[in-house]
Amino acid sequence: MELRGQITTKCPPEFMVAIMRNPTALAQLLPAGSRIEAIAEDSYSFKVSKDVGPIRLTLPGKLQLTAKGGGHDQTLTVHAAHLIGGKVDMELNVAIVNDGGMTRLTYEGDLTASGLAGRVLQEHRARANHSLKAALMRLKLHAEKQFDCAASI
Repeated sequence: MELRGQITTKCPPEFMVAIMRNPTALAQLLPAGSRIEAIAEDSYSFKVSKDVGPIRLTLPGKLQLTAKGGGHDQTLTVHAAHLIGGKVDMELNVAIVNDGGMTRLTYEGDLTASGLAGRVLQEHRARANHSLKAALMRLKLHAEKQFDCAASI
């Protein structure tokens, strides 16, 4: 599945990169009830549980952020696998640029899945971009709240 879109925020690019590398902030990307923790620099383990219709899909996995080039751009790589539920892989390239006082995050990438996870995602593929944008909006709102708190100190 192809993923692409963009969001804008008042937070500076370097602040957004720092937020994207913070496990507490990254938790904003995951559905409620999920967990995430740092296991190494720029590498995180997570466990996502999501109800999809009558099925509760629980996927443990690993998320990694890698800086691209010398700017603020990042590559977000996710791999999750379940013993019987299949696997999910996503690679998302995120370009982070200052655009006239605002920061623009443009993202594009691919999401692949197999097994039960693949069947569930195929059925809900039209919502994949919407779900990703909603997750990034939660991250943006968390970042802006932190930025406002830091600015008021």
